[in-house]
Amino acid sequence: MNIIPLQPHYQYRLWGGDRLKCFGFHFDEPSIGEAWTASALKQGGSIVSAGPYEGMTLQALYEQAPELFGIDAPEFPLLIKWIDANDDLSIQVHPDDELAQSLEKEPYGKNECWYILDAPEGSEIIYGHTFESKDALKQALADGNVMTGLTRKPVSRGDFLYVPAGTIHALTKDLCVLEIQQSSDTTYRLYDYGRMETSTGHTRDLHVEQGALASFAPHLDYAEPVLRLDHFRKQLTRNPYFFVEKWNIEREESVSTDTFRILTVVAGSLEIDEHLFETGGTIVLPAHQSFEVKGNATCLVTGVSSLDKQKARIGIDLGGTNTRVAVVSKDGRVEKQFKFKTHPHLEMEATLRTISQAVKRFELEYEIEHVGIVAPGPLDLKRGTFLTPPNLPNWHHQYLVEPLSDLLGLPVTLENDANAAALAEAKFGAGRDVDSIFYVTVSTGVGGGFVYKKQLISGAHGSAGEIGNMIVRTEGPIHHTLNVGSLETHASGTALHERAKVRGLHDTMTLLADETERNKFVDSLATGLANIIHTVDPDMIILGGGVTAAAALYWNQLQDAVNVRVYPHLRGETKLVLQQLKGDAGVIGAAFLA
Repeated sequence: MNIIPLQPHYQYRLWGGDRLKCFGFHFDEPSIGEAWTASALKQGGSIVSAGPYEGMTLQALYEQAPELFGIDAPEFPLLIKWIDANDDLSIQVHPDDELAQSLEKEPYGKNECWYILDAPEGSEIIYGHTFESKDALKQALADGNVMTGLTRKPVSRGDFLYVPAGTIHALTKDLCVLEIQQSSDTTYRLYDYGRMETSTGHTRDLHVEQGALASFAPHLDYAEPVLRLDHFRKQLTRNPYFFVEKWNIEREESVSTDTFRILTVVAGSLEIDEHLFETGGTIVLPAHQSFEVKGNATCLVTGVSSLDKQKARIGIDLGGTNTRVAVVSKDGRVEKQFKFKTHPHLEMEATLRTISQAVKRFELEYEIEHVGIVAPGPLDLKRGTFLTPPNLPNWHHQYLVEPLSDLLGLPVTLENDANAAALAEAKFGAGRDVDSIFYVTVSTGVGGGFVYKKQLISGAHGSAGEIGNMIVRTEGPIHHTLNVGSLETHASGTALHERAKVRGLHDTMTLLADETERNKFVDSLATGLANIIHTVDPDMIILGGGVTAAAALYWNQLQDAVNVRVYPHLRGETKLVLQQLKGDAGVIGAAFLA
């Protein structure tokens, strides 16, 4: 027998129940919250259940037969749990490797992920918070009102979430999940609803100081797209600590390993090398082996990520509402990212420190070749400073490039956010097959960028494309930075939102459904686009930004309005299209700045 099946170790938890029996587990004890199906920890090690190594603990097997695993790590690095949350779990956070080694003298921190096995309709988890800083988080913990700032995220059966160390989180009542994590049981409880532990009659310990130290504050929201590997395998995550794949087995498949894999059957039944495993089965597939698998089953398969660092580009989009820090592939794909709320009323140094924290997390996994940052204009690109961006009034005339470069120890390139989005659309999006494009973003503000033969045209002072201040009407609201009658004060998302409020409407979509308001918006935007055509004569104008979500309401009308405003010989010659890269354009363009 080449495969190594494991039997679980059951863990009592205050919040546990007996629903793990529904997944094929057998126990008589009450309040079983966790079944550790692959564990080398002393407080609950797994045991080999069959084959030549039967009766050995996973840790002993790892120490005595390292060739079965094919990795070089002082301790077995992974832990797999099935969890029955029969009640809300505590609000908690886990340390990263550095903090675990410093505070706990443990080799591993606790980065983890969840696969939702069962969830009632309308289920939510706690994932992140809204506190602006560690000081605000500590104050909320001290005042006992931390729950008011926690963020809830809806989940349903089959969902997958990666939970980086530093993320404040909690599972909630009636969820069942499969948890894959680093081999650590270190948890810092921040809040526990005042519950009593029945065995002691006391409330459970909290770890507020350690937890606040370990926490992201502000919260860094992680995202990573699912990557299809072949017809039956999808990669759910690949991070510095482990990877997770989802296998949907419907026929016989041949698989092979370089380093070990742990295969967990989460639904159905699976036959591996003529041995049958039902839901709940957990098997080690040794290194450098080939296997035949068949059946009708859904499996999660995990192993240790390679220590070889890939080269990567970092794109940073510092927006008026959110800031994104992303790893971008050479073909213009966002591989993973952190996002956090921008707080321009705070000192800019706080935002730069948060950006640095995100980049340094990515440096554990990648060799960073380039860091580009984009921000709302106008900017002084030569000095690397903000000038007077309307949406960031507290940061006017502040240096951006030099302090961020000092924090990262890497060179940093700065560009206007609309210019960067233009570059991305020209290289990888709607404009990839033409020579010249002008990109217009209609969002919180209005911005633009011109790209000719895949080169960004910034202008003598870095202000080319700053169309938001272009005058399109003779009247309009007073603005502290922009001209009266400017395009941004008439056609931006902010302008539409203000008009909607005046009319007592809920959103801009409702506003644009009104013919009179739609005509005003279209007239202003069409005038701006016609001016662009007469000025630089691009092959294509690409329209992006949040207001394009309502494009179905005005698109044909807008094209007609542009045509009547240009010379007859130009009508229909400049293509007007919607963006393809959508919300990713800024970070992709940032990553490819020269």
